[in-house]
Amino acid sequence: MSGSITVPNYSDTNRVPGLYFALDNSKANTASVTRRVLILGQTIAGSGAPNVATLSAGYSDAVAKYGAASQCARMVSAYRAIDAQGEVWVLPLADDTSAQAATGKVTVSGTATSAGTLPLYVGDQLISVAVDTGDTAATVAANIATATAAVSGLPAGASAAEGVVTFTALNKGQSGNDILLGVALLGTAGGQAVPDGLTIALTQFSGGTADPTTLATVLALQGERVYDLIIHPYTDSGSLTALKIWLNDTAGRWSPMLQLYGHAITAYRGTYGAATSLGLAQNDQHATIMPIGDSPSDPLTWAAQIGARTAMSMRSNPALPITAVSLTVMPPTDVGRYSSEQRNSLLYDGLSTFTVDDSGTVNIERLVTTYQTNASGLPDNSYLDIETMLTAEICMQDMRSYLAGQYGGCILVADGTKISAGAKATTAKLIGKACASRYRWQTTQLWVQNADNFAANIVAENAGNGVVKLLMPYDFANQLRIIAGSVQFVKS
Repeated sequence: MSGSITVPNYSDTNRVPGLYFALDNSKANTASVTRRVLILGQTIAGSGAPNVATLSAGYSDAVAKYGAASQCARMVSAYRAIDAQGEVWVLPLADDTSAQAATGKVTVSGTATSAGTLPLYVGDQLISVAVDTGDTAATVAANIATATAAVSGLPAGASAAEGVVTFTALNKGQSGNDILLGVALLGTAGGQAVPDGLTIALTQFSGGTADPTTLATVLALQGERVYDLIIHPYTDSGSLTALKIWLNDTAGRWSPMLQLYGHAITAYRGTYGAATSLGLAQNDQHATIMPIGDSPSDPLTWAAQIGARTAMSMRSNPALPITAVSLTVMPPTDVGRYSSEQRNSLLYDGLSTFTVDDSGTVNIERLVTTYQTNASGLPDNSYLDIETMLTAEICMQDMRSYLAGQYGGCILVADGTKISAGAKATTAKLIGKACASRYRWQTTQLWVQNADNFAANIVAENAGNGVVKLLMPYDFANQLRIIAGSVQFVKS
């Protein structure tokens, strides 16, 4: 009669003498899930096929696949400025066939009375234009167009006529409206000024329409590759809705039937009032939006760098607060920065916040999701912070992997059944105890807390037909946000 110990791939009908050993790795898996980022953006030209996600080999690869001035290439560049090691995939989208390109203008007037350099900005990219004494407005405008063509990776092209330079976004759509024109942004303290005799007037980008309307269809074709973070440049309702449906808990990537997860990150340019209106119109625990005021850096640059910081923190420990970490974007003007009171309000409106230190460095202050109310329409802070979602994802992935390694291919019998040592069988109660054991390990990683409470309250039910249902009372770790104290002083 065969014994109760199962040796993988060994037949008990064997009668040939010998020693037969099988390697069983079911107790040895310590591998972690690969952390993967997906960048969504529009392409211009190159070898990369639209709507097909591919692994990024860096900025030069993105330039070859999508064009140096494309949203995709610019976002890869911004991401790699922060995170040099994470795995990044890019999903390029074609401009919508009905889209219009945003345009902006630089109007030059006067005649230069001294030589110098005109420091013009498209977004946060500097265009240095040489100016000679006696240059007319038409000459300077023509030189601006020439200098613009010489700067690689600008999101817009330029043409000049009669002292007016017209800039046209190279990717069509609403995102082009977020490109800012600037002049001498660093001021005299930074060695920048408009040469004497010249006057520069800026007409900011506008007129861009129709972000890719195929986004929902394209997302549905992306298969089951896990993307922990999805970084994108879109804040139009159609794109945000498409991403919300793709990621949702019911039938999307967070549903128990798919378990693919992911969190979307973007940024928004607008006034405090406009940002508030956007935030209040959202309610998605799988999305984070950062308002950026009048920062010269494009929202897509902000989104890419916020995503990079989030990815790095997630790889280190998902429960770590993503706060007081710097970005390399240009800060908003003093007027364009949000006050402490405004930032507190934004955090109640589903929007994230940043601060700017005395050196002009931008730092993430707090990343929240846009989730604000539950199904009953009542205020709900359960999904407030992005760290809660990141920690939940990793804990569920880890528990799933652990249980699969322990109980894959097992016979399920009723609780209390005597199981011989080594037999490939289990009960619901034993699975519950295994969950408690793994939860206790997760506490050592500082993802969760109160292991004794979990062990005392977990419910493991044999629901029949080979189904075990679990009720797991998770208690995720919190992030230290505030220390408040009363400074009680005396005089002596």
